[in-house]
Amino acid sequence: MFIAASGAFVSASPAAAQSEDTAAPAQKDHTAWRGLHRKMSKEEVRKLLGEPVRVSVSRFYEAWDYAAGTVIFDGKGRLDAWSEL
Repeated sequence: MFIAASGAFVSASPAAAQSEDTAAPAQKDHTAWRGLHRKMSKEEVRKLLGEPVRVSVSRFYEAWDYAAGTVIFDGKGRLDAWSEL
């Protein structure tokens, strides 16, 4: 699922949207999560964890849900927090 510039949700298969240089989705292996650090860009997180299963957007933050956890971006699009399942 992606958010278009208009703010509308556009659905896409995570596998179809994933390119060769993007990491595999972080489902069971938490090793990739150890590479997260605050202030990372969305692109850096996507390369590390792959495409999210779901994206939630509010006025103040954006949350990306994965099978292994959730990452939260601040209003400037930088990684602010994350939690692993």
